[in-house]
Amino acid sequence: MRVVAWMAVSLAAASSTVKSQTAPAPAAIATRPNVGADTSGASTFAEAWWHAYTVGDTAHLQRSTAPTLTLTLSSGRTFDRASMLRDAATHKPAPSMVIEAKGSSIVHAGEGTVVVRSLVLEGARGNSNVFHFLTVLERAGAGWRVAVGQSTRELTLTPRVPASTAGPLADYTGNYRGQRGGVLRIVARDSALALVDPTGAESVLEPIGPALFELPALYDGIGLLRYVFTRDASGRVTALSRLIYGSVVTWPRVP
Repeated sequence: MRVVAWMAVSLAAASSTVKSQTAPAPAAIATRPNVGADTSGASTFAEAWWHAYTVGDTAHLQRSTAPTLTLTLSSGRTFDRASMLRDAATHKPAPSMVIEAKGSSIVHAGEGTVVVRSLVLEGARGNSNVFHFLTVLERAGAGWRVAVGQSTRELTLTPRVPASTAGPLADYTGNYRGQRGGVLRIVARDSALALVDPTGAESVLEPIGPALFELPALYDGIGLLRYVFTRDASGRVTALSRLIYGSVVTWPRVP
C-alpha cells in the first residue's frame, strides 16, 4: 500500500490536540490535493463510512472497508477490520441522536490514495460533540474503500445545571486540608462555588451534577478539571476530590 511512507506525518499533523471549543468553519480546512489526482467522491465516501460505523450499518462497512483496516478512536481504542465490524454491530443509536456533517476536504492525495479530513457533530440535541475524522481511502475498482481511520473528539465543557441540582451550596463551604498541610477554602458565590487556595488565589467552580462541579475553562487549554464532594452516612460533607487526567486527589474536610 502506498499509504505507509507518508501516513505517520499526515496522522501526526491532523491528530494534534484541539484546544478550541467551537468547530472551525469548513473553509478553514486546508485543501492540498496533488495536481491531477482523482479525488471524485472521496469526501462523501469517507463521511458515509463514519456514519455507517456510528449507526452500526455493518453491511455498508463490509462493502467499503479494506481487509487491512487500522482504526483508532479518540477513546484510545484500536481495531482491525474484524474487530471493527464486531464493535459496530453493538451500536444502537437512540432515535434522538444527531449526526451532522460540518464540512470535509482533501488534505492529501496520491496515486491511488486519498486522505480526507472531516468535521462531524454527533450526540443528542443540546449535548453533542464535534469529531475530527481523518480517513485514508484507497482505490477499489472505480470506487474507494477505507484503509485507515482516526477520530479525535474536540474537548468542550460539560453542560451546566441549576445550582439546586448540585445540592445546597452551604453544605460544601468550609475548609479542606491540602496534601502539603495547606488549607483550601470553599465559599459560595451566587449560583456557584469558589475554591480559594493557600495563596489566596480563587477559582470559580460551576455545577454540572449532584455534588459535582467543574472549572469554567479547559485546564491548560487541554483538559477538564472537576471537583466532587463526598458525604458520610449521616449526609455530612467530609471530603473534596479533584479529578483531572484520570487522577484523583482527595482533601479531607477540616472539622
